[in-house]
Amino acid sequence: MGVTRNRLYIWFLFVVFFVTDLVFCRTLSGDPDPCDSTKQREFQKLRSDQITVLINGYSEYRIPLLQTIVASYSSSSIVSSILVLWGNPSTLDQLLDHLYHNLTQYSPGSASISLIQQSSSSLNARFLPRSSVDTRAVLICDDDVEIDRRSLEFAFSVWKSNPDRLVGTFVRSHGFDLQGKEWIYTVHPDKYSIVLTKFMMMKQDYLFEYSCKGGVEMEEMKMIVDRMRNCEDILMNFVAADRLRAGPIMV
Repeated sequence: MGVTRNRLYIWFLFVVFFVTDLVFCRTLSGDPDPCDSTKQREFQKLRSDQITVLINGYSEYRIPLLQTIVASYSSSSIVSSILVLWGNPSTLDQLLDHLYHNLTQYSPGSASISLIQQSSSSLNARFLPRSSVDTRAVLICDDDVEIDRRSLEFAFSVWKSNPDRLVGTFVRSHGFDLQGKEWIYTVHPDKYSIVLTKFMMMKQDYLFEYSCKGGVEMEEMKMIVDRMRNCEDILMNFVAADRLRAGPIMV
């Protein structure tokens, strides 16, 4: 297992530095100890008929769009709850209070909506395990992408047939530039190897794998994510591929 983790670490460093050149409530932070294994629920005991949506929010300019996105997700019958993870520590409390009010007053459907003020702006925080999540599937998404209901439900149906795979709509590929003699991060018409966190559906277990396992090597990789303020999607793809030995699925 140590050899596998070392290989994962080496490949992640390689990809980052050579490929990516290119019920309603508002709470603070979250669980005091998200990696407390006693709080982890058995996968088979979680709900299989719905999903939990985790939306990463940061830009105050995109708040109107964020409200529209939350309303759209809340109208779907397959959404159990929506957690807006606000990662901008400089946002005034008054603005967050206003956002919370709008989210809870103008979102249709029965999905519960929470606004969680993150304790830091780290992109790693979007993958923290959360004890309030009671579904097998979680959808990781951004605050600037609106997906129609039919596409959401289709993605969920594909995931249910492949619950160990990452499923997403936005993909990228890697390739080798023969002229520059280096790996590149690209969009390829015929292949892909990475799904982006703009829309990434996965099993809840991977949140714990990303945030709480992997030892020193994983902590060092997450520090790279913090330093670059990027690449958390690449690292999650590696986490899933390392466990399953298979790539993601594009829908």
